Parts: sequence; structure tokens; C-alpha cells
Amino acid sequence: MAYRSFSMFRRIALAILLLLGLGLAEGVRLERRDDSPTDVCARWSHQTAVVGGTIYIYGGQAKTQASQKTNTWNNNFLTLSVGEDWSTSSPKLKGLPIPDGPPPVANGYLWHNNDKIFLYGGLFSDVDPVTAPPAFALWEYDIASGKWNKDDTSVASDSGSSEIQRAAEGAGVSVPGRSLGFYFGGHLDGYTTQGWSQSVPRVYLKSLLEFDMDKKQFRNITKNGLEKAGVPERADGVLVFVPWGNEGVLLAIGGGTNETFSQMNVIDVYDLGTQKWTKQSTDGPTPKYRVNPCAVVASAPDGSSHNVYFFGGQNLVPYAQQLQYDDMYILTVPAFTWIKVDMKDQAVPPARAGHTCDMVGSQMIVIGGYTGQELSCDAPGFYVFDASKLQWTTSYSAEAGGYGSKNGGGVKGGANTYRVPQAVINVVGGNGDGGAKITKPMKQADPDSPIITAGAADYKYTTYLPGPTIAVSTAPDGTVTTSTVTPNPNGNNKGPNIGAIVGGVVGGIVIIVLMLLGGAFWLYKRKIRELRASSGRLPPAVAGGYKKGGEAGLMAAENRHDTIAELPGDGIHRQRRDNTGSSTDLNEMQG
Repeated sequence: MAYRSFSMFRRIALAILLLLGLGLAEGVRLERRDDSPTDVCARWSHQTAVVGGTIYIYGGQAKTQASQKTNTWNNNFLTLSVGEDWSTSSPKLKGLPIPDGPPPVANGYLWHNNDKIFLYGGLFSDVDPVTAPPAFALWEYDIASGKWNKDDTSVASDSGSSEIQRAAEGAGVSVPGRSLGFYFGGHLDGYTTQGWSQSVPRVYLKSLLEFDMDKKQFRNITKNGLEKAGVPERADGVLVFVPWGNEGVLLAIGGGTNETFSQMNVIDVYDLGTQKWTKQSTDGPTPKYRVNPCAVVASAPDGSSHNVYFFGGQNLVPYAQQLQYDDMYILTVPAFTWIKVDMKDQAVPPARAGHTCDMVGSQMIVIGGYTGQELSCDAPGFYVFDASKLQWTTSYSAEAGGYGSKNGGGVKGGANTYRVPQAVINVVGGNGDGGAKITKPMKQADPDSPIITAGAADYKYTTYLPGPTIAVSTAPDGTVTTSTVTPNPNGNNKGPNIGAIVGGVVGGIVIIVLMLLGGAFWLYKRKIRELRASSGRLPPAVAGGYKKGGEAGLMAAENRHDTIAELPGDGIHRQRRDNTGSSTDLNEMQG
């Protein structure tokens, strides 16, 4: 009987190990997803965000060969390192696992703070395969864990509308260091909104959507000067943040609708302090009106000027004959003067629209863009512009970006790498460190304009921008402190430790197995004691019978045990096949 019990115990333990092993294998297979491709013929209408020493690139459209016309929408997720040097012909790209959940959208926006990224809005595919948009959802990416989750959000009580919709082709911005994001304009149609009939015309927006990343709360700003300032509906423009006044200002530039375009000689200004819109006329050579450009801001080391770099875009008139641009302008604030950048005799990237720009230190990194029909491929599609020297370069410098390549990619302290270029100094005065003499708009300003009622020193927050930059803080006594802030590329943007995760899973399974084996062994010992106690109480005749035929009886019992054991063993194999089949089907559905 002891041998029989031990054999049964051994078979049960083996079955448990098999089941746990299969579960681990299937679980790993379920979690594993293909990495996003890094090599494409062209990419455009994607979304980017700079966090620490990394640029995150999400979705949009891409094609792997010049002739590709379908299946361009994607939810690929990549990173570009700015903590190390690279050439524009071989950027430091890494394909992250293709997300399971966040949809393939184009022309949305990635709000972000120091440790999270939020995917808002975007257009679903309007080419083969055409995709009907689902209900609105906000997706959050936790950088430390490397996980995407669908957020539960709320709407502020003073919001202009209680329901938040998914807009596309609007202009987004994240306010540095304050976990605050904005999305201006855009449109709603059958490719953004669930249940919207394709026979219903597209609706263009002029509202400003605010999102508090800490509270995960929306607020739709639909009044506060929109009508007074005559802010028009528009899509495909840009929105930038400038740390001017108590709370800072937003500048809405460019964009348009199917019928009209926003002129570039008047800029819409939103004051985060008063929560009101005003308009500001500009001076200097005005860019042609356009849609789908990109824009970034670089601040003088002393905060006396903030320079908006404005590149590319396209003119959609006449219909189906759009013209892409390759020119660059600087709008210097607070002078509100346009300066055309002289790029003669430079290797300027091909004209483009629907690209992204990110400022890192003194370098503007341009990614992708639609280049028209003449250029079949734009690979790899990464370009670097030195914003201080006003020169296109063939490589990205971590030193110029504020990250020390000499010390293994770590952070190197020192002065702000951005210097005001001579072309701006010629207009506003001062020098490379700032000292601008023009501190008000060159053209007449609205009496309520924050540009004339406040100044750079009034900004009450510490500003953290990608790369080392100006940090301005105002003490209660009015003392203004200016310093340089350098982000850590190896700080909060670490991905998940795969080795630790796998080790933890395996270790947990080992503990469970040991507990199960220990429990089974305890039951076995208990059963042996019970059998021995029962044997001691048997009548002599029965005891003698066992003794007389003990060996034959034990062999017979063992044979019967083997026959019975085939049933649970066979059941285990059937269960394993069922589990394998179900998991494989589920994995194929997810993949």
C-alpha cells in the first residue's frame, strides 16, 4: 500500500509540473508581441513626444515600399535615443512591441509629463482597409513599466461640454513640468467619431481642450474670448507653449478648413492665466498660409526671447494638387516678428508636410512627412537642424542636445546649449545668451494681451523643456532665479526589466510547485499512517490472508493502480491539448 500511494503521489506531482510548465509557456507566448518595424520607405502623420533622453514615435501612416497604397495606418511604437550620437542615415531607433489596445490612428497627439504618455485623438483609416472608429478612449503609456492602459477620465464641472469626443488633425501641446496638455481645433467626422454617418459633412472645431494629466480630467474651453478675438475654426495648424506671463501663453499658428486658411500675419494668443484669447499682428516677412507644418520653441538662456522655429507644410489649393514647402521661418517672441531663415547652399530636406519636429537642446529633429508624388521613398526620414547656427547637419550630437556622450551617455552639466542665432539678434538685439532689447510686440497689441501686460520674469513655474534649457522661478519676494535644467536620459524613462520579470515569474512558479509538492507529501504521509493504523485493527484471518498472499496481492493492486492511473493521465493529456488549442487561437486573435 505504501508503494501504491508513493506511485500515485509521483504521478500527481508530474501532472502538476506538466500543467504549470505548459501554462508558463503559453503565458509567455500570449505576452509576446511582434516588435514595431524600424525600416520603412516613408512615414507621416505620426505622433511624437520627448521624455527624458528619448523621443517616442507612435502610429500614423507608413509604407514599406514605394508602390504601397493600402494598409498604411499602423500603431507601431518606436523610440529614438537622444542620449547618444547618431547620423541621420542611421538613427538610433528601437522598435517596441506593437501595442495591444491603442488603435492605429494618424494626426492625433501624445500628451506627456515626466513618466507617462497619453494618446489623444486621431483619424482612423479612410483607405483600404477602411476602419470604423470605436467609442472614444484615452490611452496611457507608463514609461517605467512599459505598459499601455485605457484610462478612466472625468470632465471638469466648468467644462464647456460634458462629453469629450475624439478629434483629429488638431494642434496639441504639453506644458513642460506641469502635467497639463492642450488640443486646439481639429475636426470631427466619420473617421473620428463612432456612429457618424459618412454622408454627414465634416465639422471643424475652434474649441480648446485642456487635459490635467494628474487628475486625468478634461475641460473643454469654448468661450473666454473666442468670439471677441474672432478665433476661426481650423485643423492642421500648430500650437506652441511660451513661458511668458504668470502662467504662460499658447500660440496657435496656421491651419485651415476646406474653404479658408488662417493667415500667418495674425497670431491667436491664449493666456493660461486669464484663460482668454487675444490676437497679435506680426512684423517681418510673413510665411505663405499653409497646413501640416511643424513648430518648436527654443528659449534664450536668460528668457528674454523665445523663438518659434516653423518648418514645411503644404498648400492644398487647388484641390488634389497640393504643394509642399521646404522653407523655414522663426517667429521671435515677444517682438512677434517673422524672420526667414537663409538656407542657401545647404542640404535642405525635401519639401514635406505631416512631419513632426522636436527640440532637444539646440537641435531640432525632424521626423518623416509626406513628400508628394515625386519622391518615392524618404528613408530613413530623420533630419537634424542646428537652431543656433541655422544649419542642417548630417548627424545628431548628444553634447549639443545636453547629454554627455563623453561620459558614457550620461548627463553632463553646463550651460544651456541653445544660443540665440545672429539672425534673431539682428532683429531684437542682445547676444547669444539673450539680452533682447525688443521686449514688446513690434505691431500694436490688444490692451488685454499678456505680451504687454506681463513679461518673461513673471512666469512663476520652473520650466523643464527637452534638453538643457532656461529655468525661471519667481520667489514670493519677487526675486527671479534663472538657472539651467538638464534632464536625465537614464532617469524615469527606463523600460521594463525583462530579466527581472521573467525571474520573478519563474521564482513564483517554483514556490507554488514546492508548496503543492509539500502538501501532496503531507497527505501521503497522513494516508500511510491511516493505513498502518487500519492494518493494526484488522482481524487475524484477514491479516493472515494479506500475509499469505502479500506479494501477489501487492502486484495485483499495483496492476490495478496502473490501469486506474491511465484515466487521469489521459485526462491530463486531453486538457493539455485543449489548453494549447485555446491559447493558440487567442494568441492569433491578439496578434
